[in-house]
Amino acid sequence: MTVTRTSITAPRPDGTSIDFESIDVDLGSLRVQLLTLGAAIRTVEVPDAQGILGHIHLHLPTPADHADPSRNPHLGGTLGRYANRIARARFTLDGIEYRLDANKDGNTLHGGTRGFDRCVWNVVDIVDDDDLATITMELTSPDGDMGFPGTVTAQATYEISTDSITMDYFAVTDALTVISMANHGYWNLAGSSSVSAHFLQVPASRRLVTDDTGIPEGVDDVADTLFDLRDSKHLAPIIESTGGLDTCYLPDGDGLRVVAELAAPGVGRRMRVSSDAPGLQVYTGNGLAAPFEVHQSVSLEAQRAPDAPNQPELGECFLRPGDRYTATTILEFSNA
Repeated sequence: MTVTRTSITAPRPDGTSIDFESIDVDLGSLRVQLLTLGAAIRTVEVPDAQGILGHIHLHLPTPADHADPSRNPHLGGTLGRYANRIARARFTLDGIEYRLDANKDGNTLHGGTRGFDRCVWNVVDIVDDDDLATITMELTSPDGDMGFPGTVTAQATYEISTDSITMDYFAVTDALTVISMANHGYWNLAGSSSVSAHFLQVPASRRLVTDDTGIPEGVDDVADTLFDLRDSKHLAPIIESTGGLDTCYLPDGDGLRVVAELAAPGVGRRMRVSSDAPGLQVYTGNGLAAPFEVHQSVSLEAQRAPDAPNQPELGECFLRPGDRYTATTILEFSNA
């Protein structure tokens, strides 16, 4: 196994520049490139049925390209301070209304214009131990960052083995706040222009129903609907009928359990997703633009419920001083 760090200086659209690093991990049967920009996954290469390594995660041509938000739709980034949407870009805690950065349809999406995935994280530790590489990055989000209260110290740890990537998230705060961290991967196990030939299984009996801007309006059973993925389903007819998925499922069970399986039988690759998060946003790249194609990927974002800061009935979303936020997501790769 080899672990390599490379310094990168990239131009920003406003004429300034940004410095960050890439971290390449090569385990032979699994190759991963991380970026300290957004504590992000940039590339993942795994073998197909013939043992040939191929890219399965969307990425821009160079690491420097990822510094341009107009070209980078949160590719593989660590989302925060709150993944997904917060309605009207505001919420109330202890009688105080906090107004956030409204960056999508009047709502806050993925923490605002400068969410966690748009920030440069610091490398805290890299451990290279035979067949396991562990990389920990840290970010301090100050009080008032994008409108959120409290100074939050967050960590994202990647454990990369010969056939899996484990993502552990951790955060503490000095004041009452809200938090939901998640990875926004863009997966295409075939390395193709569309995921329509993929099969997806999500063991969830319920999903959130949303308005036109993605804000939850209730919870529905998936039985007898196009959204029922409790058995593995071919994505082509679902994408054709719905225009593509962008919905938050509530996977059955609690704690660390399997929340999704994505398979590309044509090339012989499979990815199993396990998480302890209560929700899973499934997004089939409906809004992707050049250099990508619409529906070229599937995002499986394990997270807390969108807009829970305004709808506490959707589940826990708060972080209090003295408490620790933790979340784990595991990606396991195998042959389909």
